[in-house]
Amino acid sequence: MTVIACLHAARSNIALYEDALRGLDFSDVELLHRVEGELLASVADAGDVTEAIADATRQAIHELCDYADAVIVTCTTLGVVAWDASQFSKPVIRVDAALAKVASRYQGSILVLCTAHATLAATTHLFEAFIPPERLSVELIPGAWVWFNAGDFDGYYREIAGYIQQRPESPLGCIVLAQISMAGAEKQINSTLSVLTGPAVSLQAAIDALY
Repeated sequence: MTVIACLHAARSNIALYEDALRGLDFSDVELLHRVEGELLASVADAGDVTEAIADATRQAIHELCDYADAVIVTCTTLGVVAWDASQFSKPVIRVDAALAKVASRYQGSILVLCTAHATLAATTHLFEAFIPPERLSVELIPGAWVWFNAGDFDGYYREIAGYIQQRPESPLGCIVLAQISMAGAEKQINSTLSVLTGPAVSLQAAIDALY
C-alpha cells in the first residue's frame, strides 16, 4: 500500500482530499493526515512566514517523510517552505506549485483565485514562475474568508462561485482555485472552462512522482 501524507492547516481539508482520492480511483493508495492549524495562525499573527514557523513546518514534513512515500503540503502559505523539495528524503508536493504546472499547459489567460489575503503574495510569486505575467491574473475574492472563518462552508462556496459568475467576461484558458478550502466550490461553478482544484491536482502529482 502506498501512503501519501497531507500536511494541512485546516481540519476541514481532510474530507476534500479523501473525496479527491475516491475520484481518482487508486485503490492501493491511502492518505495520512496531519493538521498544524497553529502554524497558519502564527503566520497571521506575525504577518509573514518567520524562520521559526518555517523551521517548524520543515520538521513536520521531515516527520511525515518517515511514515509516508510522499508528502503534500496542502497549505499555500506554509508551502513556501517546500520550494526546494530536494531537502527532504521523499517527494514533497507543494499544492500551489502542482496547480501552477498544470495551469501553465493551458492556452490563453489563466485566472487564479484566492480567498485568504495571507496567501496572495506567495501564490502570485509562484504562479509567475510558471506563467508569463501577461497571461496571468491572480485575484482575491473579497469577503469570502469571513464565511470560511465562521464555519459556513456553503456560504463560502457560494461566495466563490458568485464571484466567478459576476466577473466581467474575458477569454480564459482555465480557472484555478488556489486554496484547498476552495475545492468544494467547483460543483457550484457554472462554466465551460476547466476549473483546477488543489486536492485532485496535487494528489495526481504525488501519484505521478511515485509510479
